[in-house]
Amino acid sequence: MTEKNLWMKEDTDGIIVGLTAFAQDDLGSISFAMLPKVGSQITAGEGVVELEAEKAVVEYDAPTSGVILAVNEEAVKNVKILDEPEAWLYKITK
Repeated sequence: MTEKNLWMKEDTDGIIVGLTAFAQDDLGSISFAMLPKVGSQITAGEGVVELEAEKAVVEYDAPTSGVILAVNEEAVKNVKILDEPEAWLYKITK
């Protein structure tokens, strides 16, 4: 399920994780996002992001293990940006 809901993109210092178009369509308009805290140790397969939307409340499992380097702070302030294509959630160590 995670593969079709979350994308990963490697950059110079970590891996960026975001919502796929499939997940965005499946959820509908997102109204709340709970993202991990910077510095948190995450294990692949454990719940890492919770999203509340018009069609469902879902928790997505981490696709990879590591330490959270950054989160999309703009999404915390304005969750509607998660409805945009290529919306990113967090960055994790490689």
